[in-house]
Amino acid sequence: MAVKGWSVVFRGERIQADLVAAVLQADGLRVEVFGDHAYGVGVNLTDARVMVPDEQAQTAREVILQAEQTPAGDEAEV
Repeated sequence: MAVKGWSVVFRGERIQADLVAAVLQADGLRVEVFGDHAYGVGVNLTDARVMVPDEQAQTAREVILQAEQTPAGDEAEV
């Protein structure tokens, strides 16, 4: 899926995409999640994509990479 002016920065299960989008939004990025909302039995395993404006794509990828490399419970203190 291509949308002019937007870049896909994450592909995966919808529940993961929603979490990635929340992290990016918390960092001040504009985010759209594309994919079905087919929740069932409390789990959503449908495919989704997280997209950001092209000018924010590099920042979004860096935020995602940093989050993936930080072990749970080892978040930096502010």
